[in-house]
Amino acid sequence: MSSRPGLLLSLLAYTLLSVGFVLEKKGIAWIGFKGRKDRVYFNNLFIWISGFLIANLYIVPNTMALKSLSPHVVASVAGWGVAVTVILSWAVLGERLYCADLLDTALIAGAIVAINLFEQGNAGDIIRVPYLVAASVLPFMLFALFILKAVTQGTRAVLLAAVSGISTGMITVAMKALVSLFGFRIGDYFVSPYLYLYLLFSITAFVTLQMAFKTGDMMLAGPAQYSMAIIYPVICSMLVFGSRFHPVQPAAILLVVIFVVRLLRRHWTPGRGLAAKGAGGAH
Repeated sequence: MSSRPGLLLSLLAYTLLSVGFVLEKKGIAWIGFKGRKDRVYFNNLFIWISGFLIANLYIVPNTMALKSLSPHVVASVAGWGVAVTVILSWAVLGERLYCADLLDTALIAGAIVAINLFEQGNAGDIIRVPYLVAASVLPFMLFALFILKAVTQGTRAVLLAAVSGISTGMITVAMKALVSLFGFRIGDYFVSPYLYLYLLFSITAFVTLQMAFKTGDMMLAGPAQYSMAIIYPVICSMLVFGSRFHPVQPAAILLVVIFVVRLLRRHWTPGRGLAAKGAGGAH
């Protein structure tokens, strides 16, 4: 069974991330604002900055959680973040909420509980560097296919979103490596290549997702990004950190991915993103 404090920290991390994203969206009107900068402008700016700061605070509890949890457990909690974003978008932004959203949220929570109940224990400080190098190279190989135009136009957005998702997963992997080696001695992080790997994948995840937004249909690309962000740390957890899995856990992780995709497909509008299908009450 996973560490209860670690699980609570991970839930807190993705809740903070979701709150931050929703506040950024609520205050987004300050960008491109035309006219005199009045109270509305500064109110939106304050809300957006608050959201930005809250979203970036997630790294603190997430890093603390990785001290006691395996990457696949932490990554699975990202599904909770998607559900929280959908619900907060209804409560704060007036976006549409469906009864099925509440069902999917409950199922995601149940699957996360199952993943943690059957956790076989942290593998300790094992880091298999050759596997970590291979895992780090894969997203750039996929990106090369995009650069070389080796994929069809219709799949380019999905490929870019998958690269973004894999890079997001590698952020968790790199941070796990740092915490395994140095604990919370932050000063020691700066002498480790894993910190710079973390920064590299942070930039890669952001840039490739923005490229995916501009390239194609996010009805497919959105789920691809979130799915790979959950699945890739599972693979790395086994290969890089030598984590052991109970047979129930892969099935539960797959269920998290399925329910996340259902939530995203229900709320993702091409060209606009998550929870952008218009205002309305619960349905």
